[in-house]
Amino acid sequence: MPRLLFLATVFLLAPGWSAPLQEVDADEVEFFERKIRPVLVEHCYACHSVESSTRKKLRGGLKLDSREGLLRGGDGGPAVEPGKPDESLLIAALRHDDDLRMPPKGKLPDEVVADFVAWVQRGAADPRSEPSSPARDVEKAPPAGRDHWAYQPPVDAPPPPVRDASWPVGAIDQFLLARLEAAGLRPAVEADRATLIRRLSFDLTGLPPTPEEIDSFIHDPAPVAYERLVDRLLGSPHFGERWGRHWLDVARFGESLTLRGLVLKEAWRYRDYVINAFNADLPFDQFLREQIAGDLLPAADLESQRRRRIAVTFLLLGNTNLEEQDKAQLEMDFVDEQIDVIGKAILAQTIACARCHDHKFDPIPTADYYALAGILHNAKALKHDNVSKWIEAPLPTSPEREAAVASRGDMAMSLVESSVITEGRILVRGSVHSPGSPVRRGWLRAASRGGPPSLPSDQSGRRELADWLASADNPLTARVIANRAWHWLFGAGLVRTTDNFGTTGEAPSHPELLDWLAIRFVEDGWSIKSLVRRIVLSRTYRLASVDASNGRAIDPENRLLGRANRRRLDAECLRDAMLSASGRLRHEMGGRSFPPDLAADYGFLSRDSRRGVYEPVFRNALPALFTVFDFADPSMVVGRRDASIVAPQALFLMNNPFVLEQARHAARRLLAEPAADASDRLGTAYLRVLGRAPTESERRITLDFLARSSAEDDEEAWSHVVHALFESADFRSL
Repeated sequence: MPRLLFLATVFLLAPGWSAPLQEVDADEVEFFERKIRPVLVEHCYACHSVESSTRKKLRGGLKLDSREGLLRGGDGGPAVEPGKPDESLLIAALRHDDDLRMPPKGKLPDEVVADFVAWVQRGAADPRSEPSSPARDVEKAPPAGRDHWAYQPPVDAPPPPVRDASWPVGAIDQFLLARLEAAGLRPAVEADRATLIRRLSFDLTGLPPTPEEIDSFIHDPAPVAYERLVDRLLGSPHFGERWGRHWLDVARFGESLTLRGLVLKEAWRYRDYVINAFNADLPFDQFLREQIAGDLLPAADLESQRRRRIAVTFLLLGNTNLEEQDKAQLEMDFVDEQIDVIGKAILAQTIACARCHDHKFDPIPTADYYALAGILHNAKALKHDNVSKWIEAPLPTSPEREAAVASRGDMAMSLVESSVITEGRILVRGSVHSPGSPVRRGWLRAASRGGPPSLPSDQSGRRELADWLASADNPLTARVIANRAWHWLFGAGLVRTTDNFGTTGEAPSHPELLDWLAIRFVEDGWSIKSLVRRIVLSRTYRLASVDASNGRAIDPENRLLGRANRRRLDAECLRDAMLSASGRLRHEMGGRSFPPDLAADYGFLSRDSRRGVYEPVFRNALPALFTVFDFADPSMVVGRRDASIVAPQALFLMNNPFVLEQARHAARRLLAEPAADASDRLGTAYLRVLGRAPTESERRITLDFLARSSAEDDEEAWSHVVHALFESADFRSL
């Protein structure tokens, strides 16, 4: 009972906060375009469309080529009941229940049926207002829409004047303060130093500061104390682990395939490549070039050659169905996935929505989709058998290293340029069995200036594609990366739809600031560390989350950034912070996540106490903590993780054996260390777990709880104390 009362008190004292609103409509439409429409086109339209009706081949009066037709249904009634998959005839037919069997010649793969069930459960989003026409098999100019802000070159506007000229410490603050003043608001006060070092430490390294680091920063009187702290954290090897994990979310990094749990045994090399690139501050344009065409780039030495070979794993990490027996379909699905990750991760464009038809909302004609597909089709990644396999190639190595490793040597997932280079070809309605006219290889014309690119006839064009993506003249790339950095530091981007800068995405809250950041990013040599440093040195980043005026009434979503956003820690930070408090966190970097002889992910339990970034990312079997606390879906480009606050999280922190074990280890650590008294020990516990000293009421309540515990149960009592801190809102949030 004392423990329950103590826990209740901690929770009541914890400050309340709410998660930012999440936009879902554009994501649902995209799910339809990528997962649902292509299947309908391939397997259903021949018998259930307006076109089949004109050819007198319509079956059952059912037309599935428009939303109206889907909801109206055919002779048996509506095909879909949104939100009710078990009551939807379409789902019953796909499951081959009773006499309903679609397609009639054989059931679709279980994962495809599962996609349809998920689609209906989520409301059956369908943007089609009329029956779709076949994809045009001729090239055409990008449609109206290229005047959209994201396709225009960034404008280097000077920071606007402000009334309180003493407040900004740089251009970032000036842009933001001007908007606040225009709204009649003023910024919040600066956060206290304990809050600042905890925020900065988690944001830059993903780890909590130690009590010694907190004490040193709080008592450092130097005017440059904060700047020195920033530079120290940017120079930490843990920076690459934190910021590399951000990019792995975007790169849809996974180490197994959903189907059959087959593991990607060499994917860890890409994870280490990313971490090392962020630590070395590899110029981001070079980072992008290496991931698209690293195997084609010249290398000054053996290590650079190895690194660039590994980098192209970026294009190979998709959750591919290697059991697909239609190998032409498998190849096209593989390329479609590559187009999707390039489009969203680098350009924040939903290019894959143009596979079956011109993009419904953005100036991306189908011809542009297949121009890009033409480049990627000429770089082969699969060798085909009943179950296809990845192409693996030995990494270049020195004679000394070769002698030291096993006979197979170091391998990496690889791309191989086609021996015969072909141009692209439009597939009518996205079907590999309905080829249309050829289309020249290329990329998005809406985001390009000048004529079509000149690509070599003896190479795929990946190197030229990489150069275009990483060009300072590309209006999208630098903006997208600058916005991602802002999101990772503030919890929301200047464009909140981080993976969608198209017309269905949100407009930037501060377009001039976004352009200014993108231009400075390029001028600084595409340095991520310089970009991060510039942002975190602003006064805006250092604000408290407590409002200084009536900002919550005027700006409830904090789009004007007059205060700090209260943010929940992500899954890895929570895990690593508990291990750090218990003293069990190991700091060894790099290497495999699982044994090299592991054949499938089923039943594998990692007991690694290194950073969470080194946990195996098995698509079928994510750790429970990752699942409960919104780890990025490793099959999707995730530039913005969910940050839910739900009951299962509280239950996890209350009952999970990992949490209880770390609380006990933390208690033993506290009791093993010299301390003047229980109050002194409590101060260490609070600094270690929450990054601050306890308030007087917290100290009084906790010491009273400890005093009522028997002396023989010191470890048990202190375990309860640490466990309560792990469960508190202050631990879970910044």
